[in-house]
Amino acid sequence: MEYLKMNYSDINKINIGEVPAIIIEPNLKTNKTIVFYHGWGSCKENQIFRGNIFASYGYRVILPDARYHGERNNIDLDYTAEDIEAKYILKVIMHNIEEAPSIFKFIEENYPENEIAVGGHSMGAITAGGLYNFKKDLKMAFVYNGINDWHALVDALNKIKKEEKIDENEFRINEFFLDMNPMDSPENFKDRPIVLYNGEDDDIIDPAGQESFARKIEKIYSDKKLLDFQTFEATSHQVTTQMLEASIIFSKEIAGF
Repeated sequence: MEYLKMNYSDINKINIGEVPAIIIEPNLKTNKTIVFYHGWGSCKENQIFRGNIFASYGYRVILPDARYHGERNNIDLDYTAEDIEAKYILKVIMHNIEEAPSIFKFIEENYPENEIAVGGHSMGAITAGGLYNFKKDLKMAFVYNGINDWHALVDALNKIKKEEKIDENEFRINEFFLDMNPMDSPENFKDRPIVLYNGEDDDIIDPAGQESFARKIEKIYSDKKLLDFQTFEATSHQVTTQMLEASIIFSKEIAGF
C-alpha cells in the first residue's frame, strides 16, 4: 500500500463498528465524502487507486470491506466459481446495505455538515444504487457496471443456481431484493444526480438491464441533465479512466458535488 500514498492525501485504515475500512483524506479541507464499495472478489485495498483519483479532486473517500471479502473473508470463498457467487452475492449486498447506517453515522459525527455520496463497481454499484434509492439525503451516486433492476438480477442469479427449491433464508433475501427493487420506485430518484456507466462489452452484467432502469426513471426527471446513463465502447466489466473522468466532470459541473 506504500506505493499508493500521495502528497495530496492521507491514507489510513480504520474500523467503523465491525466494518474494516480505509479512509482517504485530501489535504485540502472538504465537506464532501464518498462511500465507495468494491465489487465481488475484490477488497478495499484494491480501490485505493480509484479513491486517490477522487481525493485529488477534493473528495474524502471511505472504502469499506464487504462481508466475506478482504479482512472479512473468514470462510475462504472461491470467488471464481459462478455457483458460489450466485449463492453469496445477494447476502453480501444486503449486508452492505444493513451496515451502511453505521458508516453514515460515523461521517455525520466526525465530519458534521458533510455532503455524502455513494459509489461502487459491480456488486458495489448495486449496493450504491440501492442505498441511493433508500436514503434520500444522499447527494449523488457513482454507479459503475451495476444494475438497478433487481428483479432481473434475482432472476439471473436463480438461473445460475439451478435449484429446484431454495432454502428459507435465500427466499427471504430474494424477497428483500424484489420488495426493495429500485426499478419500482422511480420517484425516489427524480432530479437527483446520478451517473450510470456500463461497459458496452460487459459479459458479467448486461448493460441492457441498466439501460431499462435509466429509461424508466428518465421519464420523471424534470432536469434530464442530472441523469447520466452511458455505455462505453470497447469496454468490458471494468472501471476505466474515461468513466472516472466523465463522472468527475459530471459531479463538478452538473451535480455541484
